[in-house]
Amino acid sequence: MISKLRERICNVAKREEGFTLIELMIVIAVLGILAGIAIPKFSGVQDKAKDANITSVAGTIRSAMEMYNAENGNYPASVSGSTAKDKYNDLDITLDTVELPDISDVMSTFTYTGDSDGDGTNDDYKITIKSSATETTYTIEPSGVTETPAP
Repeated sequence: MISKLRERICNVAKREEGFTLIELMIVIAVLGILAGIAIPKFSGVQDKAKDANITSVAGTIRSAMEMYNAENGNYPASVSGSTAKDKYNDLDITLDTVELPDISDVMSTFTYTGDSDGDGTNDDYKITIKSSATETTYTIEPSGVTETPAP
């Protein structure tokens, strides 16, 4: 009886333990399937974050425009610059009461139209910012900020 017990203990000690090749392949396949499901869900997260940045800055621009109007009795007539970044920076300089954050890396176009109704009074404006991430267009006017998704 003791010899059988010794024999069993020796057999247990001699067994090699570990995973078989099939078990490892199954685990890798399952991980691959999970990654295939998860990666597409997270791929648009950065684009959404860039658009959220533009939305936030659009609200800041609108507030700064209203402060400028309160101080000067009208909105800026125009901004200068040949590129979207130059025009945005010129508006930032003009609106000296608020420091606008740099969004040049997330916008593809920036346009400013002072006196958008054409009556010569500079009592309104229209700013459009186009997202470089999703091509969504943000329009800022005295009445608010509107978002137009890309077609």
